Amino acid sequence: MLRQTGRLVMADRAKAKHRYIYEHLRSAIASGEYAVGQKVPTEAELSARFDVCRQTVSAALRELQRQGLLIRRRGVGSLVCRSHPTERNLFGLIVPIGEPGKTIFGRMCGEMARVAQANGFALLWGDPLSVEAEVQIERAEKLCEQYLSRKVAGVFLAPLEVPADRLAVNQQIAQRLQDAGIAVVLLDRDIFDYPDRSGFDLVGIDNRRSGYVVTKHLLDLGCRRIHFIAGPMTVATVTARIAGYEDALRRHGITPDPTWINHGDPHHRESVGEWVRRSRADAYICVNDYTAALVMHHLAALGVRVPDDVRLVGFDDVELARFLPVPLTTLHQPAEEMGSLAMRLMLDRLANPKLAPRHVMLSCELVIRESCGAAKADPPGACGANAMTPSKGRRPRARSS
Repeated sequence: MLRQTGRLVMADRAKAKHRYIYEHLRSAIASGEYAVGQKVPTEAELSARFDVCRQTVSAALRELQRQGLLIRRRGVGSLVCRSHPTERNLFGLIVPIGEPGKTIFGRMCGEMARVAQANGFALLWGDPLSVEAEVQIERAEKLCEQYLSRKVAGVFLAPLEVPADRLAVNQQIAQRLQDAGIAVVLLDRDIFDYPDRSGFDLVGIDNRRSGYVVTKHLLDLGCRRIHFIAGPMTVATVTARIAGYEDALRRHGITPDPTWINHGDPHHRESVGEWVRRSRADAYICVNDYTAALVMHHLAALGVRVPDDVRLVGFDDVELARFLPVPLTTLHQPAEEMGSLAMRLMLDRLANPKLAPRHVMLSCELVIRESCGAAKADPPGACGANAMTPSKGRRPRARSS
């Protein structure tokens, strides 16, 4: 019993010492002695200064990390990421994750959650946003309020796909978070329409280059009347891909025709049918794989064969692309690596809020399947696919601006 009591006394003392170190460092951070982005003393240094074991120091640092005051980086140390505590070390998501297999965001956010956990953070997923525009805006604004009230450390925002007259909602959400001292990292696209650029970190692909690559692929296959199915909403990725599509047409001596770009709703078969009858296109480029799946379904109902009558390509390489009645040629987005890089940008931003805004663009791979009509045995170079394809066995390369 005496031995047990002694252990309890020792444990209480260790707890008191851990709390004393925690309070000392928290006060020093609040006073500015340790500024945001600055390293606090190492575990070994604190252990010697307070004459305690490193486990006691580590407990104090973990508590500061849970409060959102420190970020601990392996090989770097513990850096101050903010001067006031948060409820927990939480990150929020305002992202249209959607149904599995239909968007890249599920894979992206899964990797973000893994990296967050490895660094002592948790990721709040929130409600899905893949619904009609007004409900999507309402849910996004509600999530923003929740994250503001919980004082999360940071928020990952994939700007909403909304009508052109509602684009300001993305700017308002990002600005409210920034004004509250919450770090913001943008996923896939900017809050401004292309080519305008905001002052927030952004991880995505080079969408203009992507639009160029898929269009060049079809041009190399002999297509000349290539139409673009963009959908009704305004979003920076779509505008950039259309710009790349027009670049490729001009490079091949074809003047872009505004009537070749369809901004209608691909869910409506009657609208798609009318547009198909009017277009007389050789090929359709769809703004994403889900849109391509809808168009393929409508074409089949209309008796139009893919790729015999018209060729079809998409973007993203989501899971459903492989399992369509005619497997879809598409541009593969490295979603997992995008998620990992987004989390690294967030951790860097917390450690040093004064960093200049970074735009990281990853390389992509054109995945050639049956829907474009290219022979499977053709080498990638024969179809122009090597324009964005990393060498076999290499990870996609990231570049930042």
